[in-house]
Amino acid sequence: MLTDFERQRRPIMAKELPEHRDQLGRVINMGDCVAYPQSNSLVIGVVRKINPKMIGVRRIGKNGWGSEKNKYPIDCVKLEGPEVTMFIIKNAGER
Repeated sequence: MLTDFERQRRPIMAKELPEHRDQLGRVINMGDCVAYPQSNSLVIGVVRKINPKMIGVRRIGKNGWGSEKNKYPIDCVKLEGPEVTMFIIKNAGER
């Protein structure tokens, strides 16, 4: 049995983040822009959290109540390129 002192000296191992893939098979990481369905429309957001089964996505633009959702990675598509950058810049100040 370990004493309190020995427990404190033990290094705490961080859990490995699972590797999630989008609809096209690309790996989704923290900070990636993704498109996902919400209430019969398409929304663009940023991955804020990676859970064992789902990813936490925060909507770009109209932030407020319900702007952060958990989505299955297979329901998302990773977005890249200058069009996404322009969308982020354009909608950064909206509330």
